[in-house]
Amino acid sequence: MRHSVLRSGSLFLLVFAIGALAAAPLPGDVGPTYAVRDCRIVPVAGPVIEKGTIIIRDGLIDSLGPVEKIKIPEDAEIVAAEGLVAYPGLISAFSNAFLEMPARPEGQASPFEEALQARTTQPQEDRFPPGPGLLVLDQLKPKPAAIAGFHRAGFTTVLTAPARGIFEGQSVLLNLNGEALPPMVIRNGAALHINLTTERGGYPSSLMGTIAHIRQSFIDAEYYAARQAQYEKGPAGLKRPAYDPRLEALVPFVRDRRPVVFQCNNVEDIKRAMKIAGEFKLNAMLAGANEAWRAADVLKKNPMPLLVALDFRPPQTSLYATQGEELRKKAEAEIYPANAANLAKAGIAFALVSGANADGGAVLRNVRTAIKAGLAEDAALRALTIQPARYLGLERSLGTLEPGKIANIVLVKGGIFDEKAQVARVFVDGILFKYAEVSK
Repeated sequence: MRHSVLRSGSLFLLVFAIGALAAAPLPGDVGPTYAVRDCRIVPVAGPVIEKGTIIIRDGLIDSLGPVEKIKIPEDAEIVAAEGLVAYPGLISAFSNAFLEMPARPEGQASPFEEALQARTTQPQEDRFPPGPGLLVLDQLKPKPAAIAGFHRAGFTTVLTAPARGIFEGQSVLLNLNGEALPPMVIRNGAALHINLTTERGGYPSSLMGTIAHIRQSFIDAEYYAARQAQYEKGPAGLKRPAYDPRLEALVPFVRDRRPVVFQCNNVEDIKRAMKIAGEFKLNAMLAGANEAWRAADVLKKNPMPLLVALDFRPPQTSLYATQGEELRKKAEAEIYPANAANLAKAGIAFALVSGANADGGAVLRNVRTAIKAGLAEDAALRALTIQPARYLGLERSLGTLEPGKIANIVLVKGGIFDEKAQVARVFVDGILFKYAEVSK
């Protein structure tokens, strides 16, 4: 009897210990606790707090509010932030960050347009051939200087997309919390990227051929998915469908409505992409879109997420690039920088994105240019925080400063869009990065 009781007691202790271990956070899940004190807080989702405190625990925002209402935990490291403004980390919902890009041939007009069209000679051995099954994560090489450049511009989250071919491949969402890739990944295979371009030296060599190729690919994927579903439902008497890796990669985008991003290099591409998206009921977004203001009427009737590139060079096919140097320069200096402002005036939602520009400082300068062209600062901030978070399905974890969200926070000397603004501190996943000195 006694041995039975002992065995029962031992079993209880063992079960209790296992339960306690399961409930306890893993070593890698526990982060330091910080108290960011005496800063001006711009939550985006609520009113500005003129003098507040933010408590960060285990990589999340634990609490925030006016200094007199927030109790600082005993284990917190104090981050003195007097004179600094706290913003949510900026999000670029479309970039080529950390992607090793081929050199651009002399005479090509737009780095954004031409990098994505990739009209360059490819090496004999193509280690990462474009296609719907390509995962861009496999070819990224994040460098500390590049990460720091994005931090200094206020960016903490980027979607990195491939940049070659028609069906370019699938992007990855990254939180810029360090140098190693795996801890940075929020979502691999975040979206399928399609560029309305042509193939150099092969099919399709015309835009009409490109459109036909894209449409036929989705038609084939729908048929492939239907055959698979029919076979799984009742295989008796049916020939097993042959496996096709390319169509297999497309199925989630036609069947499960995972995001598809069309690279639109001019106003006609916007209309073409919208037509394809409507035909196949795709969960589509339009990237680039620096001529979106020219399609405002269409976009108001059929709203679609816009990832507006901060690139102000007229596309080579645009009338602003083909009617003489004087008009091209005027378009680059005045017309294209006003794209975002014109969309805002028309009541069309959009996110601002870095695109092929890997220099965070240059991206922020282009945001300031868009503001000078008429875009309100609060609209610019929303287009770099809460709006891209919504488009990417991250609104419950990123895009605003609220308790429970990931601690992606940027502390800035001055307003983030001021010419002389300096990013002093950056938190990504609650990890602290120090940049400009903070005056005491």
